[in-house]
Amino acid sequence: MTQVTYKQLYSSGSKADAVYLLNEGTVYYFVTETDKYAIKGSGLFLGASEIILSRAAGIETGRLENAILGSNAMVKKIEAEKFMDNIFSYSYILNSCMVMAKQVALTNEIIQKNTESLAGHEKKLKELSIEYFRIISTLRKEYDKRRLPYLKELVTRYETSLTYKRGEAFERTLEPERVATTESLKGRHREVSQGTILCKEGTIGDEMYILNSGSLEVLIGGNRVTTISEPGTIIGEMALLLGDKRAATLRAMNNVVVTPIKKSDLKDIAEKESSLFLSIAISIARRHYFNVQKIHSINEVIISREIDESKQSDEKKMIELHKATSELSSLKNDISKLIDTKGADFLQGLV
Repeated sequence: MTQVTYKQLYSSGSKADAVYLLNEGTVYYFVTETDKYAIKGSGLFLGASEIILSRAAGIETGRLENAILGSNAMVKKIEAEKFMDNIFSYSYILNSCMVMAKQVALTNEIIQKNTESLAGHEKKLKELSIEYFRIISTLRKEYDKRRLPYLKELVTRYETSLTYKRGEAFERTLEPERVATTESLKGRHREVSQGTILCKEGTIGDEMYILNSGSLEVLIGGNRVTTISEPGTIIGEMALLLGDKRAATLRAMNNVVVTPIKKSDLKDIAEKESSLFLSIAISIARRHYFNVQKIHSINEVIISREIDESKQSDEKKMIELHKATSELSSLKNDISKLIDTKGADFLQGLV
C-alpha cells in the first residue's frame, strides 16, 4: 500500500511573507483541529488574505490557519513584494478575490454548523443574545452618527451584560468596506424608489452594488436584521464572485441610488478603477479574517458549555434563559421610553 504524505505549507500565527500559486491539487485549511475545509484546483493564489490585510489595509496579522498540502498538490512560492507589485493586474486581483471569497463561504459553513450544534434552551438563549447584541450595535451606530448623550448612556448601561458578550460571540458585526464614487462610475448609477426590492434572498447574484445615497434594509427570512446607509458601502460582492445565491433581500427604505456592477464589468473596473477592485479585495480578506476569529469565539462558548454541562442543573439553565429574556425586555422598554420622551422615532425599528 502506498503511503499518503502531506506537507505543511504554513502554520497558524506564522509570518505571512508570501502567496502560493497552486498549480494543481488540494490544500487543506485547519482553523482548529476539528474545523477544516479544502481548496482544490489549478492556477489559484493561496494565502493572499494575510498579505492584502498587512500590505494594503494596514492590519498586521500572521497566518490565519494551518495550511496542509495534499499528496498531489504542487505550489509555487511568490514573495509578498512581487505579489503586491502585480496586485492591480486583472488576473492577479480577480484570482485572489475569488479564492478568498471561496474561503469566506467555506468558513461561513463551519460557523453555521457550529452554531447549529446548540439545541433546546441553548438555541433560544443564542437567539435572544443575538437580538440583544444587534440592538446594542445599532444603538452604537446611531450614537456615532447623531452624538446624542442619551444613546451613549443606554449603550454603556447595557453593553457590559453577559447577554451582550454571548451575542457578540455568535453575531459579531463587521463594518463593510466603503469606496468613493468616481467620475467613471457615475454613468452606471441606478435610482431605486422606496419599497423596491434591489435583490432577493435565494436568487443568483449576478450584480454587486455600491451605495451612493439612501438607505437599504437587509432582510433574512422576511425579518430585518440591519440597515445599510453609509455612502460608498460595497454590497453583494460575494454572490457576484462565486455565482452563489443571495444570502439576504435588500429593500429600499427611501429613494436610493446605487452603482450596479456585473461580472462582465470587472475587467473594465480593474483597468479604470484599480483602487475600487483593491477595496473589494480588502473587504473579502477582512471577512476571511473575521470568520476565523468568529469560529474561535463560538468554539470557546461551546467548549465552556461542555465543561459546565455536567455541573449545570436544568433549574440553573432556566434561570440563565429567564435572565436573558428579562435583559432584552428591559432594553426594549428603555428604547420605547426614549421614543416617547425624546422623540427618537429613528429607534422605532428596534422595538
